[in-house]
Amino acid sequence: MLEEKRAEHIAFLLAEPGSETAFVEHKGVVYFARFPKEAVAPSSAVVKLLQGLFDLHIDHSFFILRQRIYTTALLSEMCRGMIKVVAKRASESILPINHSLELGFAFQEIGDSQDVLAKVTHLNEENRADLKDVRTWLLAQQPQNDFQYLQAAQGLSSRVPRGEILHDYDRNIAAILVDCDGEILSFGLNSNSKNKTLHAEVNLLQRLYKNGGHRIPEGAVLYSTHKPCKMCAGMIHDWSENPQALQVFYAIEETGALSRQTVLDRLALNRRLES
Repeated sequence: MLEEKRAEHIAFLLAEPGSETAFVEHKGVVYFARFPKEAVAPSSAVVKLLQGLFDLHIDHSFFILRQRIYTTALLSEMCRGMIKVVAKRASESILPINHSLELGFAFQEIGDSQDVLAKVTHLNEENRADLKDVRTWLLAQQPQNDFQYLQAAQGLSSRVPRGEILHDYDRNIAAILVDCDGEILSFGLNSNSKNKTLHAEVNLLQRLYKNGGHRIPEGAVLYSTHKPCKMCAGMIHDWSENPQALQVFYAIEETGALSRQTVLDRLALNRRLES
């Protein structure tokens, strides 16, 4: 009961009209992020908090995110997936209530209240490539079917440099999004050696938003070299115009717990294509 009252009082202290809030407390500091309620994006207060914490604190963020995360919003599939992959646990729909508690915490905002996406600085150069250049490269491969699009994604993934100490490098994973006419809508490569939220599919979807603000259109197909984890599957699901009409194909099976029973698995929306 005391923990609930403390969370409600923190939510009260952080409340801002027109914003949802997510926060976590660690060693006397409350880290928080706000998200505009009217905004629709592959993001949220929770997503901003997690992405921003990893960007600012890198390895230390693991200790912060062992603590329970609280949010005044409902947890979407996207939020639940990201929490499963990079954090531990969360409580949703926290009501801002003044319980007149004296907490003595310091407060640190992650990002700006009006930002829709977290500002990340650890995005690798491969993800900063111009979409037009990647379109030109992919079209030169002349993919004609799902297998060939997956092969093109695998070719794109080879742009991610690897080294002897693998955990110091981004994984060589890539994803591309193609509309019903064969137009390349977006792409993403893994960039998670420092920021664990920056998987290829997350980078693809947040690029798609930045380039036009629109969701995955009906009839589009997402190709990923590896099976999307719970975080990526949740964001793919939530950022689709019609999730029931999604098509997601991948080449390499991921057998870890964070890639099993994703929302795409439960709805039978993704499929491995074996060569």
